[in-house]
Formats: sequence, C-alpha cells, structure tokens
Amino acid sequence: MSGKVSGMMSGKASGKMSEKMSEKMSEKIIELIVANENITIRELSGRLDVSKRTIERSLQKLKEAQRIERVGGRKNGHWKVL
Repeated sequence: MSGKVSGMMSGKASGKMSEKMSEKMSEKIIELIVANENITIRELSGRLDVSKRTIERSLQKLKEAQRIERVGGRKNGHWKVL
C-alpha cells in the first residue's frame, strides 16, 4: 500500500518539477529568440540540448500564451516576442 502512496506523491512532485522545467525552457527560448529572431527549431534544439519535438511543444505553449508569434512563413519568417 505504501508503494501506491509514494507513487502518487512522486507523480505530483514530478508534475511540479516538469512545470518548473517547462517555465525555465520557455524563458531560455525567449532569450534566444530575442538574441536572434531568425533562430530555427533545429538551432534551439541544439542550443538547449533537447529534442526538436520538445522545442515544438514549448513554442506552441508560448504561442498559445501569446508570448511569441511567428511572422511570415517557415523559411523566410521570424519570431516576434510579444
């Protein structure tokens, strides 16, 4: 029974941990975009040492929170911090 309780506790703790990590990731992404509005997902992935998919999810959250937007197309566009 204690295994279930500790499992539930670690689930809550890991949820809070990943939320903090997500916030830190978002702030780092914004810093990199401010430094280079033309930065690519691949470059963000390499600079932050995470997968491209992790960057895509973080960018989506930032767009939904209206903290960034993509101006122009995929190839010729750039990021704008709001």
